[in-house]
Amino acid sequence: MAIVYRVKTTDGAGGRLAVRRAMSHMHTGCASAGAYRIGPDSASMGWTFFTLSIDDALEEAIGAKFADMIRRYRGKAHEKLDSFMSDYLESRGSNVKISRADA
Repeated sequence: MAIVYRVKTTDGAGGRLAVRRAMSHMHTGCASAGAYRIGPDSASMGWTFFTLSIDDALEEAIGAKFADMIRRYRGKAHEKLDSFMSDYLESRGSNVKISRADA
């Protein structure tokens, strides 16, 4: 089952582009056959919202490649991955907030 994140940014199209660049870099670095998808955006009260879906193959590749970093976070396994993804996107220049859509 794919992970779906709700992403919000005040940077509009710039935030969406930054997420796309960061995920492209991660996807290439993981050398995974898995995929990610960025859904259509909607704007409300100065915020832009969109979804980021990561399929199982890419999730496993991320977990394997960044295991030493993910292990340092506190919480359950999915909470560790969520925190890592948030920090990773921020470190790659995207000013976004993410939350798991199925949580």
